[in-house]
Amino acid sequence: MSNNQKIFIVFVCLLCSFIGFLIKLPVPFRGHDKIMHSAFYFLAAGFFHLLFRKGLLVILFLLALFGLAIEYLQELSNKITHTHIHGRFDREDVYANLKGLGLYTLIAGLVFMAKKMYKYFNSNQA
Repeated sequence: MSNNQKIFIVFVCLLCSFIGFLIKLPVPFRGHDKIMHSAFYFLAAGFFHLLFRKGLLVILFLLALFGLAIEYLQELSNKITHTHIHGRFDREDVYANLKGLGLYTLIAGLVFMAKKMYKYFNSNQA
């Protein structure tokens, strides 16, 4: 896949995410907001990590920054429109985002170590 295709995919994903995070959640999902934040950022980190294969720390940093920006933009959109479009800046949402990223980092680190150990033990058997 070319870099232009990857950039297009990232742009479309971020645009959809941006819109999704700025609209109000349907009633059945409102009680599960923090779990949804963690799951989204866990899956986003995995998706971008698979898409780019390298640069996990950059991906994690940019996703954390994106999550923080979305929280500020929610608050700003309410001030600009003078209506309650979505929510307000919520530290708990930021923490939930970071929990999802942290969990992905932990699992990716364990997979990385398992691969290294597998290669190490397979190369020493011959």
